Amino acid sequence: MKEAQSSFDVMASVKELRALVGGHIDKIYHPTLDHLILAVRLPGEEKTFVHFWVGRWLYVSRKGQQTPGEPSDFAMMLRKRLTNATVAGVAQQGFDRIAVLTLEKEERFQLVLEMFGDGNVILVKDGTIVQPLTSHTWKHRDVRARKEFMFPPPVPVPSELTAEGLLKILQSSDTDIVRTVATRLNTGGRYSEEICARAGLDKRKKAKDATEADARLILGVIREFTEQIESSGRGYIVLKDSVVEDVVPVKMRIYEGLTTEEFETYSSAVESYVGRIPRTEKEKPRETVLELERLKRKLAQQEAAAQKLQDDAREAQIMGDFLFANYGEVAKALSLAKDRVLDSEALDDVPGFVSYDARNSLLRLNIRSVEVQLDIKGSVESNAQRYYEEAKRARKKLEGVLVALGDARRDIEDQMKEIVRPEHGAKSKHEPTKRFWFERFRWFISSEGAIVLGGKDAKSNDLLVKKHLGAGDRYAHADIHGAPSVVVKMMDGVTDQTLHEACEFAVAVSRAWNAKIGAAAGYWVLPEQVSKTPQSGEYLAKGAFVIRGKRNYTDKLEIKLGIGEIEFEGARKIMCAPERAVRVRSKRFVIIRPGEMDKNDFAKKLAGIFEVPIEEIQSILPPGNVDIVEQVGLVIS
Repeated sequence: MKEAQSSFDVMASVKELRALVGGHIDKIYHPTLDHLILAVRLPGEEKTFVHFWVGRWLYVSRKGQQTPGEPSDFAMMLRKRLTNATVAGVAQQGFDRIAVLTLEKEERFQLVLEMFGDGNVILVKDGTIVQPLTSHTWKHRDVRARKEFMFPPPVPVPSELTAEGLLKILQSSDTDIVRTVATRLNTGGRYSEEICARAGLDKRKKAKDATEADARLILGVIREFTEQIESSGRGYIVLKDSVVEDVVPVKMRIYEGLTTEEFETYSSAVESYVGRIPRTEKEKPRETVLELERLKRKLAQQEAAAQKLQDDAREAQIMGDFLFANYGEVAKALSLAKDRVLDSEALDDVPGFVSYDARNSLLRLNIRSVEVQLDIKGSVESNAQRYYEEAKRARKKLEGVLVALGDARRDIEDQMKEIVRPEHGAKSKHEPTKRFWFERFRWFISSEGAIVLGGKDAKSNDLLVKKHLGAGDRYAHADIHGAPSVVVKMMDGVTDQTLHEACEFAVAVSRAWNAKIGAAAGYWVLPEQVSKTPQSGEYLAKGAFVIRGKRNYTDKLEIKLGIGEIEFEGARKIMCAPERAVRVRSKRFVIIRPGEMDKNDFAKKLAGIFEVPIEEIQSILPPGNVDIVEQVGLVIS
């Protein structure tokens, strides 16, 4: 059963929505979190309703829907800006599952309806996001209010491809034709099968063995599809054993022999299909939707606070280190400034002088293009200590914010879905892989071949540092509280690349994963900088360590990991590691980030693919739920 529209389907929906150009937005409804309705007035006609089931369905209808008395915040935001706006255009973004409505009032807006992933609704003005329904951050795309709007990386537009261009795509694939066309051309599985059937091609044929003639046949069928969608204007529901199986804008050869119902428009077919999809759960009550919106607003505020505290802590730590690294210059400038102040003289000749706040005795200097603020009454040491204390306070506050973030995420997950857990007591039919000494810890093999170890809890953190952090090794940590100790077992040929991967690992398996803060910094130090001895009057919890001296910071690291099949000392292992390490060492892997898929459900699927016990996968996964970013050499449904 089809659960969402494909790119060809979006093309058909957009074609029918174009009939609304020239109409005016009368009202906007948001009955549930995943359902948006636009009421459009056309001259001399009754209202037409645009239904968008976020991430799944888009169609026009003569029917609205009973709506709650109190509109959602998102609906109110849209009404304020778009009521009485003229529908100036409707378009599909390339060949992607994205529809764009251009709306004109005193200002010009774009309402972007995204149907990939979990879907989204984004209001855009002059290239800037006014407000999205849901906020997300990816490596190359930040969907948040007041951020520059960017579409996802474009997919190929099949109708614009040449046979030579398509052949290159096919021959670069390591799978069969049907899956290559489905994924690389964004057609979806069912249309890919139909393309192969109409072209007379064996769908199981390896894509790399395709010829230019095959490419021409595929493009011919795709152009035929496009022409039929543009000219047909009808819709068809396919039934299998009296249950709805698919809804399409053209008749499909792969459904010959199955019952087909014909409709006057594609939208009416989609509306009927959506109404007949078996419901697996009750609709969320309106109170739940409002609570979700409140939780998401709260979450956005906490995310912003976490990012600021993280930046503040890192900046203060770096400034303290900077003062010691430039001790001589800072001491000389401080001494000269004190003399000038005592003599009531100008400070203009103090090296790097920027400004002086006499009331608070604060001196600003520019040293080596870095601006620092110093207490003129203090020494280099006391000023550095002041920065270190600022970093410490920020990290302490961040600890509380991260706990709150994790709680908020869990609240949202509880509202959004019922968590599916694997059956208890189920026994695996797969044999475990060979076990190595380092598996009592978190671990991975770096892209350069070094063993990298991480603590799983306070006890293993202590054990790891005491027994396995040797002379010549390196210690890495995330620049946030609630992260494991990470030890890099150095060897010949290991460079900063492995140290960077160790920092990525420390960040990804920290509390930041469940908090879903998007990115965080890490650092590495030498073994002699790691101590279990606290400052006088302070206490160190089990598994915690004091770092003294300069920390070698990374830039902010995206929270992302890969899981793949590798070979280590002649044995097959399943490894969870930073992306580069997995890409270098594995041919079959998946890249993940913090998300909404239940980690136990995900582990069950991976265990089946890699043919290992589920416990082996669970032991290496990061600490929270996941989203799949990329799959190579495997398919997780």
